[in-house]
Amino acid sequence: MEKINIKSSIGVAALCVVGLLGLRDTGIFVTSHTTTLNSGNKLSFEVEEKANIIEIKEQGYIVQKGEAKVTVPKNKIIKVDGKAQNYIVKANAALMANDKVVRNLFLGEKVTLVEDRGEEFVVKAEDGATGLVAVANLEAADNAHITKGVAKKAQTLKNEGKEFKVEKDQVLSIVSFENNNFIVINDAWETFPIPVDQVLLDGKDVPVAEQVTEPKEEKVEEKKAPVNLENVNNEKAKKVIKSAGNKMGVKYVYGATGTDGYDCSGLVYAIYKTELGINVPRTSKSQSQYGTQVDRSQLQPGDLVFFNTTGKGVSHVGIYIGDNNFIHASSGQKKVVKNSLDDKYYNQRYVNATRVL
Repeated sequence: MEKINIKSSIGVAALCVVGLLGLRDTGIFVTSHTTTLNSGNKLSFEVEEKANIIEIKEQGYIVQKGEAKVTVPKNKIIKVDGKAQNYIVKANAALMANDKVVRNLFLGEKVTLVEDRGEEFVVKAEDGATGLVAVANLEAADNAHITKGVAKKAQTLKNEGKEFKVEKDQVLSIVSFENNNFIVINDAWETFPIPVDQVLLDGKDVPVAEQVTEPKEEKVEEKKAPVNLENVNNEKAKKVIKSAGNKMGVKYVYGATGTDGYDCSGLVYAIYKTELGINVPRTSKSQSQYGTQVDRSQLQPGDLVFFNTTGKGVSHVGIYIGDNNFIHASSGQKKVVKNSLDDKYYNQRYVNATRVL
């Protein structure tokens, strides 16, 4: 397994200080999210997009993009920098609500941040009591860039020869999100990947309804014979197309890059990296901006072709193999297949093409 690299140049103490200085939090989207603004326009966020978190509320994170501010459920984002979530009471203080004392807080008591109101936090104590307390009476109890998740099953995580045994319902410390894996740390701050569907965020599964899927109405196509390479002159393209052809019939698995199957961008990512050592981006949207843009009339074998299958911009990718055909991992057909750009479904949804060879 490849080594998981995460930025660790900022010390733990510095992170805790940052959390109390009131800087905005930063997060990463772990699933796509689209919301309709008051103007009627739609605002969309893609997987692995940076989230500028300006407030934390019980119903979700308040995220700003441009001039827009929207509420996003907490199980769609992990925080990677910003305020801590848990605090220790360091001075005598009262928990207030509606200008009345809910109860006095005792020194050393642990509370959880519910909402940031500048010089005051809305916090929740371990006994469930909730109210306002001055930030000056608190100190961060955990690292500012950690999001807590819960393991859905017992397993052993592995990375670079090291192991991390996780029990079912164990609370995990999440520090990043890469290639559809949460990156978690053990007590020694060693990092390990765990698939997104094996962790609960905010007590919930990461949503899958908005993840990229193609309609099941696609024409079902049987596994084809090996692709024809006679008219492919580019040796690099030959390697790519041969590899893609050999994978036809392999099952579609969302977020996979070859271990259990492939999703559309995972197939492209794996082939170009394995066969040619080219590190293309991981998502179809990012891949559509990588390399040189190519007119549809100038397509060559090995080019990447992109489609809008969700109505939200580029959401699907395939590898062009010549003769107006392409190979792709189809969520609708549940496997890697070959289709024609002239097929009505793909012809209507074609967006652009890029050349990376």
